[in-house]
Amino acid sequence: MPAEAARPCSLYILPAKPTMADLEAGFARRGAQVVACDAERRLAVQTHEAEHELEAQFLTRRTKR
Repeated sequence: MPAEAARPCSLYILPAKPTMADLEAGFARRGAQVVACDAERRLAVQTHEAEHELEAQFLTRRTKR
């Protein structure tokens, strides 16, 4: 599996004494970070799978010759 798929997500951490505004902004920011991280991981896995599919197709065609 590609390293990008195993790398942990970087998430916003609230300040020591958060205000209500910090909480609201923090939850929105973390939500966006989780969505972005999930998309990056999904793309890494899809790319990995596509590479292996192409390799398999190449080897199948090569053995038929």
